[in-house]
Amino acid sequence: MTVAALIMCLQAQIVVRADATPAERLGAQELADHLATMTGSRLSIVVEEDVVNAGGLPERCLIVGPCRALARLGVSLDAKMLGDEGFVLKTVAARLVVAGPGARGTLYGCVTLLEKLGVRWYTPKVTRAPRPENPEKVVKLELPVLDETHVPAFEYREPFFTEAFDRNWAFRNKVNGHSAHLDASTGGKIVYRPFVHSFDELVPRSLFADHPDFFPWIGGKRVGGPDEYLQRCLTNPDVLKLATATVLRWIAESPEARIFSVSQNDCYRYCECDACRALTEKHGAHSGLYLWFVNQIAQAVEEKHPEALIDTLAYQFTEAPPRGIVPRKNVRVRLCPIACCEAHPYELCGAPANVAFLENLRGWSLITDSLYVWHYNTDFAHYLMPFPDFDEFPAEARLYKNSGVKGLFFQGAYAPGGGGSDAELRSWVMARLLWDVDADADALVTEWMQGVYGAAWKPMRAWFDRLHAEVRAPERHLYINDPPMPELFTPALLADGEKLFDEATRAAAGDPSAAEYVAKARLGLRYVRLAQRPRADAEFESFLADLRRFGITQVSEGRGVDAFETDVRKRRSHGSP
Repeated sequence: MTVAALIMCLQAQIVVRADATPAERLGAQELADHLATMTGSRLSIVVEEDVVNAGGLPERCLIVGPCRALARLGVSLDAKMLGDEGFVLKTVAARLVVAGPGARGTLYGCVTLLEKLGVRWYTPKVTRAPRPENPEKVVKLELPVLDETHVPAFEYREPFFTEAFDRNWAFRNKVNGHSAHLDASTGGKIVYRPFVHSFDELVPRSLFADHPDFFPWIGGKRVGGPDEYLQRCLTNPDVLKLATATVLRWIAESPEARIFSVSQNDCYRYCECDACRALTEKHGAHSGLYLWFVNQIAQAVEEKHPEALIDTLAYQFTEAPPRGIVPRKNVRVRLCPIACCEAHPYELCGAPANVAFLENLRGWSLITDSLYVWHYNTDFAHYLMPFPDFDEFPAEARLYKNSGVKGLFFQGAYAPGGGGSDAELRSWVMARLLWDVDADADALVTEWMQGVYGAAWKPMRAWFDRLHAEVRAPERHLYINDPPMPELFTPALLADGEKLFDEATRAAAGDPSAAEYVAKARLGLRYVRLAQRPRADAEFESFLADLRRFGITQVSEGRGVDAFETDVRKRRSHGSP
C-alpha cells in the first residue's frame, strides 16, 4: 500500500509515544497542520500506549518518533550513525515510520516528509504548499514507498543572517546554529558560550593594574588597561589557570551549552615575549602557541566534562596550521578565510589569498578531523550592496565536506532588522547545502525565486544572472569589504538593473508579498547608486524612508542608518556632490 493511501484514509492517525519529547510532539503537530491544509483532512494525534491498550496499533498510521512498535515492525535506529539529527523514513505495509533517536532527528524527519509532499518554507513570511482547488473535497497526495536514512552533511549548520534567526524558519529548514531562536521545543541547537573572541572574558582587562604580566609584551613593554583590546601572554601559567577556571565555571553555569570558546580577540596585538616567541617558532606558526594553550584547557575540561567541546580560531595571524602539535579530540578549530576572493570557487581562483587558504585548509585537515569553517558571505562595509558569490559558496560547501570539515558557519548581515543583500535567498540555499552539499544550488535559486517573487521571478533571475556574469572573469575579484566600485557596477549594469527591476515591479503588482520582496531586493541597486554619488535629494529621502519601512538598522557592520544619513547630509552641507 502506498503512503498516499495511508494519508488519505480518514481513519489514519499520527502515533507518538507517551513520553515523546517536545520536539517529537512538534513534528507530529507540523504533520497534522500541514496535511490538513494540503488535503482538507486532519489526522488525529494519538498516544501509542493508548491505542495499543484499546486494541492495537492502527493498520494505517504515521509513527512519529522512536516508539516501541518500531522493533515489531523491523525498524531499527542506529543511534551512533544517526546522532542527534539523523532519521529514517520507512514504509511498513500501510504504516510510515518517521523517527530519529536524537534530540532533533524526528522533527527533521517530519519536515523532510512534508518537503517530499511539496511544502517549502522559503522565508519566515513565505510558505508554499499544495492546496486543494476545491476546499470542500479531500485531495489525494502521492508519495512513493519509502526506505530512506538521512544524516546532515555537517554537525553544525548556521546561515548567520538576521532573517534566518526566526524559530520556525530555522527548525523547518534544519539549521541548528547558535543564533537561531531555537529552544527545547525544537530539540535545542548548538549553543556556544561565548560565541567567539573570548579573551576579554577569560582574562578581564581590569586585571592589568595588578597583573600586567597577564598581558602581552609589545614593543618592549607590557601593554593593557581598560581601553586596550589585545591578546594575552599565553605562556604565563597563571593566565592558563585563570582561563581554565573560567571555562569550568561557564560549563557549570550553562548546562545548555555544548561548545565553549577559548579564542583570540579580533585584532593582531599578540605577545612578543621570549617564551611566547619561542613556542611560536617551535611550531612554525602563531597557531602553534595558541593551540598549545587551548589544548591544556581542553584536557582539564575533558577530565571533568567529557561531553564539552572547546572552540578556537584559525584566523588572521593564526590561520596557518602549526607543526608538531595537533588539536585534542574535544577541540573544534574554526578556520576563517577572511581574506579570500568570493567571486570564484576557491579551487579555480588565482587570488593569492585563495591559494594560501587552500594550503591552510589542507594543512589543518591533515591534523584534525573536527575542523569547523567560518565562511564570509556579505560585504561588511556595505551590507546592502549586491554581492554575487553564488558561484563560490556552494562550491566551498562541497570542498569543505570533502576536506573533512564538520561544521560550517556562513556569516552574513546580522544586524537587527536584517536587510543584507539577498539575505532570505542566501539563507534558504545555504540551509539546503548545509544539509546536503550535493544539492543543485542553481536550481534552488530558481525555485526560491519562483516561490517568492511569483510572476516577477524571470526579471529577478535575469538581474541575478547579470550580476554574476560580471564577476566570472578570472581577473575580476570580489572581497568582503569592497566598495560599490564603478568597475563592477558600471553605468550599463545599473541601467540594466533599473529596467529589470521596473519589469519585476510591474509583474509583482498584483501580489503584495512578491511586490514587497522585489522592493526589498531593489534596495541594493538603489544603495549602489547613492554610494557612488552620495546626495541628499528626493531619491535619498525616499531611500531612507524605505530602509526604515523595512526595519533595516545598519547599512554596514556597526554603522547604523542614522549615521549613514548624517554622513550624506554632512557631505551635502559641505558642498560635496
